[in-house]
Amino acid sequence: MKNFPVLPDYPVIDAHMHPYLSGDRNFAFKVPDDFSGFFAVQQAAGIKLSCGSFNQADGGKDPEKLQQCNQRVLAVRQQHPESFYPGVNVSPLLPELSCSLIEDFYRQGFRWIGELAWYVMGYEKYFLPGMKMICDLAGSLDMPVNLHPSSLEDLDELLGAFPRTRFVIAHPEGPYGISGTYQLARKHDNMFLDLSGSGLFRMGMLRRGVDIMGSERILFGTDYPICNPAMNVAGVLFEDLNAVEKKNILHDNFLNLIGSPQLL
Repeated sequence: MKNFPVLPDYPVIDAHMHPYLSGDRNFAFKVPDDFSGFFAVQQAAGIKLSCGSFNQADGGKDPEKLQQCNQRVLAVRQQHPESFYPGVNVSPLLPELSCSLIEDFYRQGFRWIGELAWYVMGYEKYFLPGMKMICDLAGSLDMPVNLHPSSLEDLDELLGAFPRTRFVIAHPEGPYGISGTYQLARKHDNMFLDLSGSGLFRMGMLRRGVDIMGSERILFGTDYPICNPAMNVAGVLFEDLNAVEKKNILHDNFLNLIGSPQLL
């Protein structure tokens, strides 16, 4: 019988969360009121560093709102540099501004785009004309793009059109089921997964993903504060994975994607 997992002796990195407090959205359940409490929850779950973006309704249509999303994550980084790594938010409806924001984050040393959330930010899919400028720049700067899933058809077009750009698709057990997501991963070697939200929903699905993709293309994520971070940490540790596979997912892969293996 498998023992209940214990935390590893290396820092766990959450590649997908959002710095939302209780007043930011209409949450169904209580979330922290301040960032000291916010990151205390992450740390109690064994998570040392978290990465994510800020999304607000129709922020992809409004230049001022898009700027505010990015100002928010930079402010959180300034206040909690040991706990938070900011992801830049962009929109295919505002490609020039988006590229300017990417370049600004890059100059500041940050190498992560997203999570982009089309359904929150006010556009209907990713494979739009304005995405070419964004993805070409992301590929040239070697900045991964983290995406809330759209349709499998939309993701397939995007992945195929920009083979130099690495895309990290969130929530693997989404509305299309894990099989379709894994089929996309087989087809596109520039596709990675993060496990946030639904990524550990079914017992054994992570083991199956490692068998299909290799552990180097799967990242740990929680979607905190929407989801319980400790549940996701325990889910990875409880899967039938060896020590190297677990460390790749929980720690190494994020650092390798941002080009900073010595960040922690």
